[in-house]
Amino acid sequence: MSEERRIVVSIDFGTTFSGVAWAETTQPDVQHVLSDWPSVGSSQNSPKVPTELRKIATGWQWGFQIPKAAKRSRFFKLRLDEPPDTNAKTDGESAQELTRVYLSCLYAHFISVLEGQMSPSVVQSTPMDVVVTVPAIWSNSAKQETEKAASLAGFGGENKIRLISEPEAAALYTVKYLSPSVLQTGRRFVVCDAGGGTVDLITYEVAKVQPLQMREVTEGTGGKCGSSMLNMRFRRYLKQAHGDKYWTDERLVIALGDFESFKKDFSPRGEPLTLKVDPSLGLRRNRFTIPQDDMTLKIWDPIMKDIICLINEQISMADEEVAAVVLVGGFGQSKYLKARVREAIIPGVRVLQPENGVTAVVKGAVIYGLGNYQPAMAPVGIASRVARRSYGTCLLAKYDPAKHDRNEAFWSDKEEEWVVIEMCWFIRKGQSYPEGKPSKIEYQCDIPVFMGHKPQADIEIFSNDDDREAPIHITGSTKRVATLFLDLHKIPKSAKTSAKKKKMGWHRYYCLTGAIEASYGSAMITYTVKLGGSLALLPNLQ
Repeated sequence: MSEERRIVVSIDFGTTFSGVAWAETTQPDVQHVLSDWPSVGSSQNSPKVPTELRKIATGWQWGFQIPKAAKRSRFFKLRLDEPPDTNAKTDGESAQELTRVYLSCLYAHFISVLEGQMSPSVVQSTPMDVVVTVPAIWSNSAKQETEKAASLAGFGGENKIRLISEPEAAALYTVKYLSPSVLQTGRRFVVCDAGGGTVDLITYEVAKVQPLQMREVTEGTGGKCGSSMLNMRFRRYLKQAHGDKYWTDERLVIALGDFESFKKDFSPRGEPLTLKVDPSLGLRRNRFTIPQDDMTLKIWDPIMKDIICLINEQISMADEEVAAVVLVGGFGQSKYLKARVREAIIPGVRVLQPENGVTAVVKGAVIYGLGNYQPAMAPVGIASRVARRSYGTCLLAKYDPAKHDRNEAFWSDKEEEWVVIEMCWFIRKGQSYPEGKPSKIEYQCDIPVFMGHKPQADIEIFSNDDDREAPIHITGSTKRVATLFLDLHKIPKSAKTSAKKKKMGWHRYYCLTGAIEASYGSAMITYTVKLGGSLALLPNLQ
């Protein structure tokens, strides 16, 4: 077997539906989308599978295996991005554990399908790269929890897991469907990835045509206004109509199933949704029909307005120089959403719904994985990205009254002067960062000559979401997001002996110069720390 042969698999872990795709590096143009899923009967053919679990005596049912009227765990993906103290348990399990269980089911089925097409021995002997999609608006901790769950579910092990933001994955796939008039150098387009839980948006500019490269021109934006919010408004409407006592969990499951089918082709001018209800409600023919005006104004329109507001915000951020808005994702295939967006945005901006937009994210993630292995395999590249947050670290600095807050200053016996803890930002919100070119902060690390005195062996990384200039000191909006652990034993003795020695306080130190490098990626940031010319970084928490 050729050493170059690898399998690149992508997981689009969605709020309501999830998908899996894969390709081989020997045939990068052939992308396979998993479409055969286990179900209540024998199997179900669909480009995606419901992100749902049901706990039973023998374990778990998932996806299409769950009977229509059965109670189930849904929307647990959304809870990954909530504070831990608000992350209530469902079926006795946390959102993190439900995610692991679900991805375990996804992994087991994917491997069985792959072994059926190749053979168990080929699958086991072929290296695999894994790409997992995450909402761009998510916190670092939520992205990390998703990566951890995927690893524990089986996608990890010897496999390398990478994360990619959902709108970037969608853009990598859908760019080939854009017309030549859009794909001209300098032309801009908004990608709106409308899924089950979140809606993610970002604006790209064509940086180069041959080979095709794009660059981000805005900070990505988004919100929790996906199609699952329609379900929540629908539930609320039913309970307001007949009360909590009638609409039990069992009845709601059936009603929501009917609504799930209805909303795919919803139009205010179409037939209204009629639900079968119990005779106790005293309705004619035991049917409850929701008027189209109520369906439009009370359930759909509030969500439409949120999405349109996000799209117009992106267009405004791009200085209104936008040629097209591209709608992708499951919810992005809604004809009503397309019509509302077309009515609301400025004239001259085209609204596009690429064919197979429901699988745009999972296919784009495969393209990303292939490009990571060998750039020539990716039909489109990302030249630069715009940071959504500021990232930096704290370093000790000499107190400067013209620059620093006096209340932050303190006397250092070691330095024998007044000092402050200063925030040094290597990535600043709103600024553009070239792909593959890290930002660097130089610093000095003092290692005791006699190791009886414990040196500082970790570096804390902070983020800040403020729209204004990132602060020079830690504030209430500054959050610790990672800790880099340094292995000082990796520093060669020659680097120490050649470094300047200095007595500070009661101890003598080797004064080594170092650098922290941060590379801003699609969904995560990678760090490198060098001291005395040597790498000194252990695995870190991002």
